[in-house]
Amino acid sequence: MATHNSTPESEFLRLEEISDRIETALRHSPADETEIVWLERRRGKSRKRNRQIETRLTPERTIMVRVFDRRRVGSHRTGFGEISELENSIRMAIAQSRSRDPLPGLLHVPADDTPTPEIEGLWDPQIARLNPRRAERLLQPWVENRGTLDLHWTAARIAVFNSRGVRRQAAVTASGLEIRISRRPGAGRAAAAARNLEKLTIGGVFERAERRHASGPEGDLATGPQPVVLSPEATAGLCNTLNQVAFSAISYYQGSSFLRQHLDVQVFDRAINLRDDATDPAGLAFPFDLEGTAKHPVDLILKGTPKTPALDERQAAQLGLTATAHAIGGNDARALNLFLVPGGSSESDLLRAADGGLWIGWLDQVECFEPSRVQIRAHARGVRRINGGKLAEGLPDLIWEDSLLRAFSNLLGIGSEPVLRLSHDGFLGGISTPALAIADASSLRPLLEAI
Repeated sequence: MATHNSTPESEFLRLEEISDRIETALRHSPADETEIVWLERRRGKSRKRNRQIETRLTPERTIMVRVFDRRRVGSHRTGFGEISELENSIRMAIAQSRSRDPLPGLLHVPADDTPTPEIEGLWDPQIARLNPRRAERLLQPWVENRGTLDLHWTAARIAVFNSRGVRRQAAVTASGLEIRISRRPGAGRAAAAARNLEKLTIGGVFERAERRHASGPEGDLATGPQPVVLSPEATAGLCNTLNQVAFSAISYYQGSSFLRQHLDVQVFDRAINLRDDATDPAGLAFPFDLEGTAKHPVDLILKGTPKTPALDERQAAQLGLTATAHAIGGNDARALNLFLVPGGSSESDLLRAADGGLWIGWLDQVECFEPSRVQIRAHARGVRRINGGKLAEGLPDLIWEDSLLRAFSNLLGIGSEPVLRLSHDGFLGGISTPALAIADASSLRPLLEAI
């Protein structure tokens, strides 16, 4: 989601104050229909490195205004929350609409009156109160542990109101943790996310990173395709990329998504089931999208078959498909609460199935350069040889190029223990994925050779 002007912490408002200002602006709007999405948040990041802890806080406010006037649509964004600025944003959106052609049919802002799901634990006062002093106190017990620890957190207030009676608002927090043991080949890395600090279990994430860390001399990379086991965190990187380039509304609308040719066609292994479920407390649940539509579970991939892109109400009407309650603001929709459904294989099972191959602990800089085949290129970190069904020597960081259509159709197994990571926006949702074993990964080469 785009963000605008940084906002001093002292200027942040309570939900009641936000509601009052939006209601006033809606009453004064001259547009046929008006929608206002108000999002303000405080983002924090603390890094523990070399026994030092550094913290950065970033307050932000984004207000998105959309109007339908004379069958034309216009929008405007601002970072200022005064009533006069809201009214000016409405006028700017109307002015933009005048430069556009009328839309076919009579498209309205959504008017969903479905009750939102009851979700407990959206707001954690401990996260909301975090500041540099409290963050340092939280991380101090781990300052002697080797490696780097990155703690991310967000406290946000969100309101979605429109002139057709939608009134959705929520206060929400989220926290995420990433730990890297060292920078050497085969370095252990691990991640976790939660809506409250008590469930983040810093000690457990450290233990997982240590267990994956390679000691001893560096090994040599064998040539040719070979089986690969992806850690849950690495699997999340691939699913996130697949979600963005294939299942987002904009990729489907513009025709770059492979779903244009393969909707309701089995293209993945039948064990692949990718669900978006913002009602599941096992993830980072959230009750509505940024059109105010109540969230509900949606199957994106069912038994290897892609079922639907993410769509807001207007995009669904234009494409003749069913809306999925995935509006993220602007002209896009995206699933933010992903679950790759676990299989029945333990990590030991996957390592035995991929014996002689590689373990990849983390993927950085995942990019898709051919969307029609989901052809990706990524930096593979924390790479280790699998020998005798166990993690062995560390290997150099790699460049991995492959097609996810091919890789996800060529599985050895899906793990049974998922890990939860933050979604790309850092607070509206998360991505829960288990480990994944792929029968053969093509084009693996040392990163240093590729530079």
